[in-house]
Amino acid sequence: MKDNLIKAEKFLSKHRLSSEFYNFDKCTDDFLAEMEKGLSSSSSLPMIPTYIESAGELPLDKSVLVLDAGGTNFRAALVKFDSDKNAVISNFKKRSMPGIERELSKSEFFGEIADFIMDLAPKAAKIGFCFSYAMEKTPERDGRLLKFSKEIKAPEVEGCLVGKGVLDALAERGVSHIEKIILLNDTVATMLAGKSAPGSENYDSFIGLIVGTGINACYQEKNSNISKVPGLQQTEKQIINMESGSYHEAPSTDIDAAFRASTVDPAIYHYEKMISGAYLGPLCSFTLKSAASENVFEAEIKNMDGAGLSSFMDGDDSSAIEAGSADSAAAEASRLICDAVIERAALLTAVKLTAVAVKSESGLSTEHPICICPDGSTFWMLSGFRDRVEKYLKAEFSKRGLHYVIKKVDNAPVIGAAVAGLTN
Repeated sequence: MKDNLIKAEKFLSKHRLSSEFYNFDKCTDDFLAEMEKGLSSSSSLPMIPTYIESAGELPLDKSVLVLDAGGTNFRAALVKFDSDKNAVISNFKKRSMPGIERELSKSEFFGEIADFIMDLAPKAAKIGFCFSYAMEKTPERDGRLLKFSKEIKAPEVEGCLVGKGVLDALAERGVSHIEKIILLNDTVATMLAGKSAPGSENYDSFIGLIVGTGINACYQEKNSNISKVPGLQQTEKQIINMESGSYHEAPSTDIDAAFRASTVDPAIYHYEKMISGAYLGPLCSFTLKSAASENVFEAEIKNMDGAGLSSFMDGDDSSAIEAGSADSAAAEASRLICDAVIERAALLTAVKLTAVAVKSESGLSTEHPICICPDGSTFWMLSGFRDRVEKYLKAEFSKRGLHYVIKKVDNAPVIGAAVAGLTN
């Protein structure tokens, strides 16, 4: 092996960054244990009940206003379903997420949302709001924000009912005809989009998966297993929003700890900061700078985002390294290190999916597999990421006698939010 690659391998071994340091079975068992804990009491996995059971009868040719807040963009559109139950999306518009450019007060945050949708609000009586941040759902299907992630700066909104905040802001602007607003996150919306797609009756259960700017998962759980919520109908099921980005029990390294210390709120969202698109590029840059400081190679490392990391892994050295500051050997060593960080992210994603599949007690036959419904740019667009995840899933599901398919639904958060708004 070339000297530069030997140094890179030693660096990865020293800091235990390679996937070989992760025992898949133990990681899965630990994740399952935290899921159980979160269903009964407090946990680093909030396991939030959504009070959404499944999609009811879908009304046709009736418009619903859909909002989609998550990551760096805020989107709005009108959606209806035609006679063939195909989603028809119109009046689509987007802007940057409120609070990403500067800190906003509660009034400013909800006011910016209301102002953005004033032209669409008169055209629908219901709103399906895909809100992709940690929230406590209410039986009325509103959501109380627990904590912003992804560097959103609007601390006064934390603890508030988001749906009520939007409706109040609209009312202040003379819009009072909205009958209701249904809050759900992108993970639940993605799962509902998959459940509404043709052929969904063949699947034993569904898992909603987000691996994009952030990460999360959801699945359907028996109410009898949700002991932390009294009074639930014990014979029914509902979708659980796991908020898995906050999971803290996965083994992490000194590099991870140092990287988290450089982020806003370093004590939270450990899992997300090891996997998601908002952090994977910066984590790789941080790791490469650490390697350079330990004389693994000489190079001036750029600050990469997710797109830059993908370009670098596809062979564009300039995405990660300042021109003229390194030779091809340094780029080769850097790519090996980034590859290990990405491989670990794929393994941790597969750990979560395996734990959820086991907990769902489904997918035991090839005729009725579990349907995994993923969304997010990291899963679909980061070079080789899906293939890496599937490599682990195929091995681990086979070992446990489980079966799965992966189903992609275009515009899943928008379509799922429309389904929720129209059927709940």
